[in-house]
Amino acid sequence: MFTKLYNNKLLPVYAGAWLAIAVVHYFIVTTQIGVGLVMGISEALVFSSVFALLGIGLWFLVKFTDLEKLNRQEMILRHITSSTVTMVIWFGSSYLILGLVSGHDKDYMAMLNDTMVVRILAGLLLYIIMLSVFYLLVNNQNLKDRKAREEALQNLLHESELNSLRAQIKPHFLFNSLNSISSLTVTNPEKAQEMVINLSEFMRYSLSFSDNKMSTLKQELYHLRLYLEIEKVRFGGRLRVEELMEQGILEWPLPPMILQPLVENAVKHGVYDTPGQSFIRIAGRVTDGWLEISVTNNFDPELPGKKGTGTGLTNVMKRMQMVYGMTNLAKISKTENTFEVKLKFPGK
Repeated sequence: MFTKLYNNKLLPVYAGAWLAIAVVHYFIVTTQIGVGLVMGISEALVFSSVFALLGIGLWFLVKFTDLEKLNRQEMILRHITSSTVTMVIWFGSSYLILGLVSGHDKDYMAMLNDTMVVRILAGLLLYIIMLSVFYLLVNNQNLKDRKAREEALQNLLHESELNSLRAQIKPHFLFNSLNSISSLTVTNPEKAQEMVINLSEFMRYSLSFSDNKMSTLKQELYHLRLYLEIEKVRFGGRLRVEELMEQGILEWPLPPMILQPLVENAVKHGVYDTPGQSFIRIAGRVTDGWLEISVTNNFDPELPGKKGTGTGLTNVMKRMQMVYGMTNLAKISKTENTFEVKLKFPGK
């Protein structure tokens, strides 16, 4: 729309351009042709104002022309017709108005007739300049609109992928928990019941934050404690959990459920495979303005590791990359008997 493109910033520019043209027009007709002061001002204002109004119609012609559907011949024919109609209306209207203003002064009207060809050629030059500017503005606006649509589609795809990854994490954990409950119903029904209650609370919390874009470290730690309580039902004294958090970091924003797969991985590949005492250490500190969260577990190097699909850690790394747009936020390190995953989160 004309009003969309010619907003509060561009309308003064458009009006100022025509005012400048009117000033040039005045000096030409008064110094080169000898028109008097009053008629010089009148002529400059009339010719410029009429052309400026016709320019609005030219804008709509440009705005609603689909260049992809018109070939070169059709485009040339369209603007030959448009320029002809514009020149007839512009000069004809200005001629009639100036005739009334001058009182149909014979000398002045004769001068208009004698300079008609030069005026029309100048008008055609203005038409071409204005047409070129309008096409540049329209193309620029179309490029901005296309970029905005592409960004919107990219954001939708981005959000869809994030939702897909998060959706994979929850069933992955639920599948493991239900397997554990199934085993406990035979060996220890009371603990199975306790685990069902804890699992219910865990899932209730998970669902309550499923639509939130960001959580906090405090909320994520609460989430992890619920999860570990579920696992302690099965492993009892075999599992020792250490939580080492620096002061003042609990309100740090984190993606929801970003830490739980790391702890689940530590349980699966550490506690499961280690017959003796096992530990999981969850530590957090701020280094150079970045929050560093590490999850460390021990394992028995003499036992074959439990094979898995790698869904949990892979999804965490993908989510970190998608949320923060960086690929170096996750680090995995392994010693002779410990395994550690460290995540870095940018400042608040």
